[in-house]
Amino acid sequence: MKTLSYLSLCLLLSLSTFSQQIKRAAADESPEVKKVTDIVKSVQQRFAPDQRVAVFDVSTIKNESSILLKGEIGNSEAKAELLTAIRSAGIPNIQDSIALLPDAAAQEKPYGIVTVSVSQMRAKPSETAEMVTQALMGSVVKVLKQKRGWAYVQTMEENYLGWMDNAQFVQENQDEYARWVNGPLVITTAYIELVYMQPSDSSQPLCDVTAGALLSGKEYNSDWFSVALADGRAGFLSKKSGMDYKQWKASRALTPDNIEKTAKRFLGAPYLWGGTSPKGFDCSGFAKTAYKLNGMVLPRDADQQGLEGENVSLENDLSQLRKGDLLFFGDKGTKEKPERITHVGIYLGHKEFIHCSGLVKFNSFDPSAPKYSEYLLSRLVKAKRFIPIQ
Repeated sequence: MKTLSYLSLCLLLSLSTFSQQIKRAAADESPEVKKVTDIVKSVQQRFAPDQRVAVFDVSTIKNESSILLKGEIGNSEAKAELLTAIRSAGIPNIQDSIALLPDAAAQEKPYGIVTVSVSQMRAKPSETAEMVTQALMGSVVKVLKQKRGWAYVQTMEENYLGWMDNAQFVQENQDEYARWVNGPLVITTAYIELVYMQPSDSSQPLCDVTAGALLSGKEYNSDWFSVALADGRAGFLSKKSGMDYKQWKASRALTPDNIEKTAKRFLGAPYLWGGTSPKGFDCSGFAKTAYKLNGMVLPRDADQQGLEGENVSLENDLSQLRKGDLLFFGDKGTKEKPERITHVGIYLGHKEFIHCSGLVKFNSFDPSAPKYSEYLLSRLVKAKRFIPIQ
């Protein structure tokens, strides 16, 4: 009997709580709350239409005597415009609880320099969370906030957002950041290589590096660079595997043949969701890396890449395509639903293309070719050109 009474009491309390939630939800649907919510969406669309590359996360909560704005914005102009628009709409009793990023702690040391060959950036501050992208050694990220040994960061290269383990980068102030980016740098040109403790490949390794990684360094002798990581560890990189960064940058030539040559270097590399290195690519990470190593930075994801470049016609049996064009696959837009891009590859000519699906490999649109893919041909949505025809 006692147990039954206790359960009955719990049920009554639950029903009461549920009733309060219903009333609160109804209050949240008030004209004032709806107007504020619409203003939030409008300002977000203006400043942060793609929240993979811009912070704008604001919720509207109705309290008894006010409307609470809670969340985070990564742009002071966006926050100011949001509050101005709400006040101009005649909405009284607004309580501003929106945090502006970077937060105060991050502003003291707003930059992070990656100190592992490939740092994972995740959707949440947890090793088990989805990996959204990667940052290579020596690359710089903006630090926005910290949480339990993780930092919410934004890449300097393509503004991509994610959580990075604090153990995989060093946090720097403005002067330290300037010394890194303006000092002598060495870029890794080898697919995957080791940095050694001594100028000998028989000495103890210091760390590994991948193509595109940056180290502080200078010439040591005719065979080796003397290099250092941002955390102070020092070693040696073979000149066969690296190049002075300024010289490398000046030597880049974005041509169709160079894109093909670079892309083919990674044949057989495995697919990895969020991957941007030879240790594992996703489809857009592969395309991005092929272009980056030839001097052009593309957006991170396939659908973002598909918004850039020059449109190329797919008519006349794909005759307008040129080597180096990016091919985008997915679902074509209709009146009922928008276009949806889910995959990207690099066209090589003669109806052949290279892409990362399972691994980096070739496929063809030619039905007579051994690597013909009827499925991918049926999913081809559009093509974009990033290399002007000479």
